Formats: sequence, structure tokens, C-alpha cells
Amino acid sequence: MPSSAPSSSSFGKTFLRIVVVLAILGGAGWGGKLIWKQVSPGLFGTKRTDKIPTARVKVANISEEIVAVGRVRAVFSTELRAEVNGRIVKLLVADGQPVTKDQEILRLDQTDLLTQLQEIDRNIEASKLRAERARHDFERQKDLGSRGLIATKDLDDVRITYSLAENDSAIAEARAANLRDKLSKTTIRAPHTGTLLLRDLTEGQLITSAAAQNGGTLLGEVADLSALMVRTNINEIDVARISLGEGARVRIDPLRNAILAGSVHRIATSATENQNDRTRVFPVDVYLEGNEPRLRPGMSATMTFTLAQAENTPSLSLSAVFSTAEAVHYVFIRKGETFEARAVEIGIADTRRVQVLSGLIVNDEVALSRPLEFEGEIPAPPTPVIKPKLPRRSGS
Repeated sequence: MPSSAPSSSSFGKTFLRIVVVLAILGGAGWGGKLIWKQVSPGLFGTKRTDKIPTARVKVANISEEIVAVGRVRAVFSTELRAEVNGRIVKLLVADGQPVTKDQEILRLDQTDLLTQLQEIDRNIEASKLRAERARHDFERQKDLGSRGLIATKDLDDVRITYSLAENDSAIAEARAANLRDKLSKTTIRAPHTGTLLLRDLTEGQLITSAAAQNGGTLLGEVADLSALMVRTNINEIDVARISLGEGARVRIDPLRNAILAGSVHRIATSATENQNDRTRVFPVDVYLEGNEPRLRPGMSATMTFTLAQAENTPSLSLSAVFSTAEAVHYVFIRKGETFEARAVEIGIADTRRVQVLSGLIVNDEVALSRPLEFEGEIPAPPTPVIKPKLPRRSGS
């Protein structure tokens, strides 16, 4: 009997400890469950539909445009390159100065050509004397031959000598004419009336002719600054949407407030390859209208071609519209806590928004990214209706 009391007391303490431990573990589990419910959606993406960014269909003005960059240049201009190699000895006109047709712009050193020309002139005189002597010999031998006093072979030799002397004289005169032509090309003249746009040239500078492999030294150009244009390159996708005479808005980048009107005057008939990304582009010339005295050739310009406009039209952010391989456009429209895929018909678009023609109304809420838990059907393209062929009627 005395030993039973300690045994029941020990059992009660053990039971109490077990109850306390179970209570602590239960509380920890319940608290952990609450924390897990709050953290797990962010860690593993559950309930992602609550975090999908959305936007509503709004009324807006949309302009579909093509933007291109180019440089200002004169409509009519001519590059200046020398036709002979040489050294600049005199600059006669300053950069930016008006010039008239055939006005002297610069001169090249003529010393070497003048020396050669002097030498060839003396050769011409000598060849003419030799031809004159050969002519006299031929006439004398011809007279003797008519009387049968010399052999036919001797007469032929004298005639050939006379012909060779005349030929040498003609060759010398041709060389002299070529030298005189080169001498005239040592003076660079204005090809037409305009403004001189000289490169950074100095007296004493050596230049190469246009016949050189690299095209020779570009001396500058003579430009008619009364009519200016901007030349740009349009890619092969957009060029088909531009037509001759179409208007363009031209912003001159260095002159921030200068916006000029322009019109498409030329679209190249064949493409060239863009050296930067190897794409096919077409040169397009936009003639500028109006007069801006601060405008200079070489300034960069940004041109905007407006292809279509829509005012007060339902529109949607570009990122909200998806498309299938069959070019079916669709959006994910909110339906309560979920999203539903719906086909839409779209129109023109700018850099931010696209016109909605059908399928949505103003204030409809759509997802800006694809819901990951979406399990519905994507709109399919309409099945084409194939009409049965009628039997061919036999002729009578």
C-alpha cells in the first residue's frame, strides 16, 4: 500500500507533460499553416490570377505612322572631284560662298604638265621638220621614178619613210592635245550656279583624281540651297504603304522647334542592302516645303509618315492582344475571378495602343499578360466554306 502513492503521482506528471507538448506542437502547426498560406502563393505562383495586370478598353485617338531618319541635302548638287592628281596651290573661293557657273574654285600645281607640254611642243616641231624633209625626198624620188631612173623598191622606201614621219608628227600633236586637256583640268570650276560647300582643304594638300580606286579626293560640292530635301531609307515592308506625293512631317533634330512639311518626291524602284543589319531598304526622297534660314545640308531629320488615323475609337494596350499562328487575334477578358479567351478584330495601331473594331466594348477589363492557369480554349480561325462544284453542263 505505501508504494502505490508515488506511482500514481509519477503517472500524473508524465501525462501532464505529454498534454503540454501536444498543445505546443498543435499551436506551432496551426501558426505555421497560417504563415504558409500567406507566403506560398508568392513563392510558387499559386493564385496568380489575383496578380495578373489588367487594363480597360478606352476611347482614344490613334494614328498609324512610319518614322524614319535621314539627312538634309540639296535637291540639286554636284560633288567636286579632280580629274587629275595634283597639289593645291591656290584656293580662290571660301566655304559657303555663292558661285556662278564656270567660276574658278581652286588651282592645282601645273609645273610638271607645263614642262611636259614644252617638251612635246619641241618634239612636234622636230617631227614636222622630219616630215617636211621626207616629203621633199619622196617628191624627188617620185619624179625620178616616173622617168625610170630609180628602182620601184627605192621609191616605196621613200614613200614609207614619208608616211612614218607624218604619223610621228600626228602622234606628237595628239600627246600635246592630251597634255593641254590635263592642264585645263588643274583648274576646278563650278559646274553650275549655287553655294560652295568645301571640305577642309589647305593649300599644298595633295589630292587624287576621280579615277583612283577609292573615287579620289572629295573636294566638296556646289549645291542649290533654294530647294532642300531629306533622303531616308524605308524597309521593304513599309515602303509599299507610301506613295508619291504623300505628305510627311519633318522634324529637324538640331533645331528642336523646327517642324517642316514635306512630300514624297521619289521612291527608288530597286532596293539596296542596309550595311548595319543586312535588311533590304528603298531610298526615299522627301522634298521640304517652306523656308527655314537656319537649315543646313547635313543636318539630321526625323520624318513621320501618317498612314491612317482614327479619332474617338475604342482602343487597347498592344500587350493585351495575342495572336495565333493562323493570325487570329484574341484577348483574355476578366470574368469574375477568372479570365476567358475572346476573339477580337483589330484595326490600326500606334506605338502604344491598337484600335478595337469588334469583340470588346468600352470599359471591358482584359489581362495584359497571359494567365498561367488559363485552361480554356483559344479561339480558332473560322472554317472556310467550300462550295461544291456544280456538274459541268454538256454542250448541245
